Amino acid sequence: MIKLRLIALSVAGLFTIGIASWPLSQQPPKEVRALENVLKRLSRGNNLGKQPIAFMVASGNYAAHLAQQRGLCKPDECDMFTQLNPYKRYNNGWDELIRQDYAVGDIAAWTASTGTIVISRASFRAYGSRNDYLACAVAHELAHLKRNHIFKASYFSNHNLKGYSKEQKKLEEMKFSRKQELEADRDAATMLSRSGYAGRVCQQELEFMYSSIGNGFITVPESTHPGYEDRIKSMRNHYDALKKQPAKPQKDTRESYNYNKHDNLLTLTPLP
Repeated sequence: MIKLRLIALSVAGLFTIGIASWPLSQQPPKEVRALENVLKRLSRGNNLGKQPIAFMVASGNYAAHLAQQRGLCKPDECDMFTQLNPYKRYNNGWDELIRQDYAVGDIAAWTASTGTIVISRASFRAYGSRNDYLACAVAHELAHLKRNHIFKASYFSNHNLKGYSKEQKKLEEMKFSRKQELEADRDAATMLSRSGYAGRVCQQELEFMYSSIGNGFITVPESTHPGYEDRIKSMRNHYDALKKQPAKPQKDTRESYNYNKHDNLLTLTPLP
């Protein structure tokens, strides 16, 4: 999901500075460790670019919903609560928002144009041991980032929709957003295929996600995302195409990792 709206070790791990090598007392949260493991797998057979990519485990959308219910923010002005640090103690009532989000919130991830990918902590609870599903979600967001989708959406709106009425412009923007979501779905499936994940794992992840969030909606003109049937159909067709013509592996990404506890950011830095 775009808001405007993560890998085998190279040369026996010599080029990857991993969290696993940290002293036990300094280990980051389990979700961050799971995230790094997924990224190491995704770097196998995939070129993740040259720029550092930051990943943040955050509170999530349900925390923002609760904050709005409590009058802590106005509608459409609650983003801060979706991105609270779930590992920090606030002692002002926000801790309960974070606890409830983790307990009953669900799968959510989004990308910022600055190169930061955010994943709700509840996503890790929902996926459980299915790190392959987590890899699909992470690869989807990486696809948004690699394709520069946020900029392209803005460019499309400002250059291709001149003269449109406000209502027409909004519908065209949503149509373009749905196109980008399907594009990121296909890229994610291809990335996992290159990394050696077997089967139609990202199609299964989509089916799991929609079931988990309890939403079987259809595609509507006002939606940023395709409906359940259209999204599954697109992914099924892509896997059919991959079966006929498998994706060619790209050059492995050699990377280093750093987790900043204060900023709650895991940074993947590609190496030459």
